[in-house]
Amino acid sequence: MGRFIFATAVGVWLGTVVSFSFVMLPTIHTVLSGRASMLLDELFPRYYTIGVLCGLTALAAVSLAPTTPLLPFSERLRLAFPVVIGLLCTLVGQRVLLPRLQSNRGGANEATFARLHQVSAMLNSTTLAMLVLAVAAVATR
Repeated sequence: MGRFIFATAVGVWLGTVVSFSFVMLPTIHTVLSGRASMLLDELFPRYYTIGVLCGLTALAAVSLAPTTPLLPFSERLRLAFPVVIGLLCTLVGQRVLLPRLQSNRGGANEATFARLHQVSAMLNSTTLAMLVLAVAAVATR
């Protein structure tokens, strides 16, 4: 049961990251162009919250599952490691970068905004890579 909950949480999180990054964001920027920031200010906190909830659920699933020969400690570490890295990236994006991005948007802070946006994109890419790694870890067992 722990592996199923883990796989479901990671799958939902991965689906959220892929759909938001590669479908919703480009569509929002294309359709709304200059007004996209208002909508994104509402969506990004929810996006990060979904990531945190899925990450914590996945970690709880492998941490709290009963000890069985099918899920030894080494297997738990292999499953949890990429989730921990993805969760840390998501938390940094949510708690550190998002408020700074929102306060530096437009005007004289354009260079700072661009740098913060680049760091945010790198963290999101790292989260995506770690989630793909977590799915691979579940699939190869």
